[in-house]
Amino acid sequence: MMLSENFFPILGVFLSTALYLAPFPAVYRAVRVGSLGTFNVIPAAVMCLSTISWVMYSLSVPNPYIFAANVPGTIASAYYVVATLPLLSGSVRERASVQLIIVVGTTIKLALWGYVIFSAMSSEDRSTLLGGYASLICVILFASPLSTIREVIATGSSVSIYAPLTLTQITNCGTWTFYGWFIVHDVWVYGPNATGLTLGLIQMVLKLIYPGKDEAARTLRARTSPEAWDDNTSTENDSQ
Repeated sequence: MMLSENFFPILGVFLSTALYLAPFPAVYRAVRVGSLGTFNVIPAAVMCLSTISWVMYSLSVPNPYIFAANVPGTIASAYYVVATLPLLSGSVRERASVQLIIVVGTTIKLALWGYVIFSAMSSEDRSTLLGGYASLICVILFASPLSTIREVIATGSSVSIYAPLTLTQITNCGTWTFYGWFIVHDVWVYGPNATGLTLGLIQMVLKLIYPGKDEAARTLRARTSPEAWDDNTSTENDSQ
């Protein structure tokens, strides 16, 4: 039992870090070429709020594994938002959505944290409130790639669902669900992660049904790849 109590949360820390770092190649590529391509920024903005929420909960419980699992995600998601926001100049609606998510989310967190501290509630009630809030944002995070589900079905292409993020979500949520249900018996751990596992599987089904084989998507990915960027740079240098 002692082995499982340590093994699964430690594994969960590494898997959570992998989940939060999964968008990094796409963000790095987008910054290099100056275009987001098919990258969906909304999940990155929600990720920033979700990881901070779990850090708040981990400090209240306290649980060092949940804390360690979400600090890297807080830093990474903050970078994703800051790096991609300038690239949304051509999409007023999406840029406004990201800004609204960050501003409103920050306001709610400050109000919530101030309330649980100054209301002198018990540590158990405080953890329950913070855990419920973190779980809600977490479920929204796991569901956010499905914000383009109408587009996926209409176009027959799931290129807007980022496969590496979906795969790490399924693996990560499966591990934390097991840990929360069988080891610590914490509904705020297994609840949102079981939901995230289900939503991840739905996204994977969409990837299989609509694999995104359309020529436009492949051309866009090829044009925005690091190799294409390097080739274009070399061509420009040769012409000069």
